[in-house]
Amino acid sequence: MNFAIRELDRDEDFDPSSICVGVPFTQAGFYGDWQKSLGRTVKRFVVEKEGSPVAYFQVIKYPLLLGKNYLYIPYGPVTKDRSESFFNFLKQELKAITKKENAVFVRLDFTPKIENSILKKYFTKSPLCTYHSAYFQPRQEWFLGLKPTEAELIEAMHENTSYSIRTAEKREMISEIVTDDFEQYFEAFHELMTITATRNGFNLHQREYYEGVFHGLSKDNCFLSVARFGEKILVVDVFIVFGGVANYVFGCSSNEERKRMPAYSAQWKAIRHAKSIGCTDYNFGGIATDSKIYKGWEGLTSFKKKFGGYAVDHSDFFDVIANPFWYYLYSLRKLVKKWGL
Repeated sequence: MNFAIRELDRDEDFDPSSICVGVPFTQAGFYGDWQKSLGRTVKRFVVEKEGSPVAYFQVIKYPLLLGKNYLYIPYGPVTKDRSESFFNFLKQELKAITKKENAVFVRLDFTPKIENSILKKYFTKSPLCTYHSAYFQPRQEWFLGLKPTEAELIEAMHENTSYSIRTAEKREMISEIVTDDFEQYFEAFHELMTITATRNGFNLHQREYYEGVFHGLSKDNCFLSVARFGEKILVVDVFIVFGGVANYVFGCSSNEERKRMPAYSAQWKAIRHAKSIGCTDYNFGGIATDSKIYKGWEGLTSFKKKFGGYAVDHSDFFDVIANPFWYYLYSLRKLVKKWGL
């Protein structure tokens, strides 16, 4: 078939952007290094056809109960080959990698988006009950193009959003962009994350996870947007810049002073900063979908959409299964959890 797969050494180039535009930051080298700093196993691969790269991917290992684990390729593999021979080759190689890592399955998340009619010939469609996880990337994101002027961006927003931005300014909200010494804001961030999780009903990672995240932030491709009233920090938003896109990856806010619209102030400050450093797009992150798999995201989705913009769809999840018995138990547990049984 003229295909070959090769695991990349630490010093070898891992460059999905060389074969595809719009590669998400989850398939960037620094993201893999970040995951390693959190104690996870990360491996990077290239698939070549007649000596030329046609696909790249980095795979991350996550734990399951009873000492089991699974592999996940976040928004990957990144590929420019959609031939049947490629997908057949990839399936066999991924199964071998999964068995070697003693994993139950590997989850695929192709970039660019590939239609189900193609993927279902070679891979197992993931059960919808397994989609919603702290570790799996969302199926739809909300983007805002940054080519218009600031005045044009304001004009295109929902009237309630532009009103809230003006209100924040009138009510003495101060927002600032932080581009280094991120860890000085960690305590405020974690306190606000705890408040936000309680308010919105979602679970947090362990504190050590977020400490690792902040430790891994780099002034080369990260920034914070921090909103204050007086000396009180009310919002901390975390962004990663990659491929001309400013990605909103974490956001948290206080229950205090909400009438001053601090969340709108912080977002607008971040949008303006992203535009000023040459970003072409601003990624608000995941939103609720018609399938209702992201229950509880409706309010946040409405907030994001009112800034204007457009939806970006990703491929559905597909799996390569190495251990059918444990895969069945994993899916059953997710189903039971979903229905609260």
